[in-house]
Amino acid sequence: MNNVELTPVMLERASEQLRQERETFNQAKKHDSNWFVLRLVMGYASVILLVCIMVIASYILYNNDKFPATVVVSAGASLFVDVLGLLAGIWKITFNPASMSKLNPVTNSEMFKEEHT
Repeated sequence: MNNVELTPVMLERASEQLRQERETFNQAKKHDSNWFVLRLVMGYASVILLVCIMVIASYILYNNDKFPATVVVSAGASLFVDVLGLLAGIWKITFNPASMSKLNPVTNSEMFKEEHT
């Protein structure tokens, strides 16, 4: 490290900068945690919704003689379209690795930079 005299103001400024960086990191960590919980809830809700749609549509399709033709056609279409849509939504929102954020250090210490450059 250079022969720079550290003044109380410099130490206080560095301490405040470190405190703010810690707050920024903690906020990012909490935000990341909340998004994880939301993705988890969305994943479980999507699976439950998918099962419900499949059960209802399958019931209508198996008992097609009890329902009008428009209802049977709608059940078949919804079974196909909703299953594909839900699977695509689950992938895009929940399981896509690109949607996962990664925590990175936010510390930007000038003393560390001077020491290792």
